Amino acid sequence: MGEEIQKEHFEQADYDLFQAKLEQETELLRSLFANRLFDNTSHMLGYELELCLADRDGNPSKINTQVIDAARNPLFTTELARFNMEINGNPFPYEANVFNLIETDLTELYQQAQDATERFDSQIGMFGVFPSVTREHLNPDGYMTELHRYNLLNRQLLRMRGRPIQLNLDGEENLRVEKDDVMLEALATSLQIHLQVPFDEIVPTYHAGLWSSMLILAATANSPLVLGKCCWQESRIAIFKQAVDTRNPEEIENHIIPRVHLGKRYIDSLLDLFEDNFYYSPILPEVIDRPIEDLHHLALHNGTIWRWVRPIIARNGDGSYHLRLELRVVPSGPTLIDTLANTVFYVGLTEGLKSLGNELLTQVPYETLEADFYRAAREGLDASAHWPDSRELPLQQILLEHAIPLARANLAQTGIKDTDRWLDIIEARVSSGLTGAQWISNHWKRYGDSARLVCDYIEQARTNQPVHLWRGPAA
Repeated sequence: MGEEIQKEHFEQADYDLFQAKLEQETELLRSLFANRLFDNTSHMLGYELELCLADRDGNPSKINTQVIDAARNPLFTTELARFNMEINGNPFPYEANVFNLIETDLTELYQQAQDATERFDSQIGMFGVFPSVTREHLNPDGYMTELHRYNLLNRQLLRMRGRPIQLNLDGEENLRVEKDDVMLEALATSLQIHLQVPFDEIVPTYHAGLWSSMLILAATANSPLVLGKCCWQESRIAIFKQAVDTRNPEEIENHIIPRVHLGKRYIDSLLDLFEDNFYYSPILPEVIDRPIEDLHHLALHNGTIWRWVRPIIARNGDGSYHLRLELRVVPSGPTLIDTLANTVFYVGLTEGLKSLGNELLTQVPYETLEADFYRAAREGLDASAHWPDSRELPLQQILLEHAIPLARANLAQTGIKDTDRWLDIIEARVSSGLTGAQWISNHWKRYGDSARLVCDYIEQARTNQPVHLWRGPAA
């Protein structure tokens, strides 16, 4: 989805040709899996971080293309809304100093983005949902980034649905919004972690990623306030699921699974997920004259199916292939130090869960894990959930007594350095209950001013103190 689309309109012939390319490339993919032609040694880690751009008064600032042009860094890219942008971090080998290297990389890139943003009298904030966004800021005519792929995505989604997009959030307060465009997606900003593992480890890593994604939601929640309503602790999960739902009424009635989902079931092979992609119609069927070995059309189609644990196949510099997972559930922010802590915990927990064994990770019925996922997003640390051994416990207890210790033990055993300082932040945040979501909710309930909230939040974030130590309404 990061590549610009050149065509402005698609005909039936485009869909037919794209489908033929997709089937051809998937047949090659089946051969790669059958013959185990994937990197079975490398272990890498990368990340993407989405940012919100605010003016000095705390309102959205539609300057993303200007900031990116000023920064002149190819690792910076646009997002759907003109008040968002993304940092695409460099990947690093998953070795002893990996998180120190990511910290240096992220700090340098973030500073470049911040310096460029300040040239336009604006500032950067990291939110799961930008609190001061109003319905006016979701007008595509003034606030959608002017690229073909966004305009096409908007047009294609509405054509496939055949009706307006409806956002329904039943949380602490209820929110109902109807839109004739895709701009509701712009409400959600995320941290995405790319975990490349050896071929033999990919299936248990996927199952571990499903579990860690459910468990981490409550610990990292930062998205409670949506268009002036206190909704879920991590409202992004519901927003994104509904904002890019391409299903028409008949497909909903037939229980077709939406394009945004945690998963459908446990798997035997990662190939199962790519076979499932045929379940969904292409959104952007642009056919490119590329070698079949590039799997270009397969990757483009896969990029329009927004699993919270997304499988990715890519080519190495020597033309060989590797598998990785894009772990997508963590919100952006609140600070760089929180972002690193979230990354360390997510990866350490995923690797730790993988060490428990695939049999244990698939013991709890998948439907139970999925229900826990949405409960954690809605209720945060107040939710109950299951541990892979089938015990149901308060989620806060699971995190403190099982998940955090497991991540610590795995990272120590693997020889990854300096992780206790990051996991101590997670433990203190979970113990105190002072997540970013809690701070935002407290501020909103005290002042009822979203622009002030954004300014106060960014002022606190500049100290790079973890959110559980912030002064103000959360204290």
